[in-house]
Amino acid sequence: MNKLQMYKQLLSTDYSEAVNLLLSKYGHGKDDYYRENSYKRFLSGEIKNITRGKYSRTNEGLYCHHIDEINMMNISNKDFIKENKLSYVYQKKERLVYCDLIEHTILHVLIAKETSGDFGFLGYEVFLKPIIEEWYIEEKIPNPLWMKNCYSKAFVNPEEAVQIIGIMQKLLGLCYVGSSKEYYDEKARKLQRIKDNQIQRERKQKELEIQWRKKEEERKRKEFNKKLEEFYIVYPSFEEVAIHFGTPRKRVLSMMFDYKYNNHYKTNKDFNKAMLPVIKDELLRELYTMISK
Repeated sequence: MNKLQMYKQLLSTDYSEAVNLLLSKYGHGKDDYYRENSYKRFLSGEIKNITRGKYSRTNEGLYCHHIDEINMMNISNKDFIKENKLSYVYQKKERLVYCDLIEHTILHVLIAKETSGDFGFLGYEVFLKPIIEEWYIEEKIPNPLWMKNCYSKAFVNPEEAVQIIGIMQKLLGLCYVGSSKEYYDEKARKLQRIKDNQIQRERKQKELEIQWRKKEEERKRKEFNKKLEEFYIVYPSFEEVAIHFGTPRKRVLSMMFDYKYNNHYKTNKDFNKAMLPVIKDELLRELYTMISK
């Protein structure tokens, strides 16, 4: 029986049978997942992390799976453990099973199938299936040594990977393509949809920015007109000569020089220099007295 046939056979079993087949194939856990004393101290709040046992077999390309994931999720997650005061029994070596990447994925598919997606599906959809697609369909070999070990252990060619995932998807009542070409075509369509959605979002964002700018410009215009109205109430004669609170200081000084100070200073430049310490409001008040006479 070749590897593809073995994976198909495993997919045809139920979860309990699959676990027993893998236990017979790889043996029981080498060690507990976490050290018991450390686990208890963590639950009591004495320490912030839990010491792991020497259960790992990634040097052989094997993952470690908690058998009881059919009843609960996040069994190895320390936050979940603390929040739910999870019993140490789930971390015992007797409750662990080894599997390669595809076998691990199959276990999650069987869990999801038997629990109607309550457990197992998230690990399948978010973590495990994308790795199979990346490693064996897109043929991207991972870099870390332990990942390379896992990659080699479960190696299948692109067409075989598509077949396996196709069966998994069918078991879960999900759609999937039947060949690597269809996979890439569907992936291209998904990427195009993502791109189209991004373009739509950017277009909508631009429209919102334009609307915001228009509203902001209208707000500023109204604010300016209000201030202008208030300014001309105080300085009504300024309206005739188009002077307001926003008139450049240089123009105000130029008018003052022409009205009065051209006999006191040789040039407008000398006058401007002499007026540097004087604030603009004072200049406007003085100019107003000049043109109001």
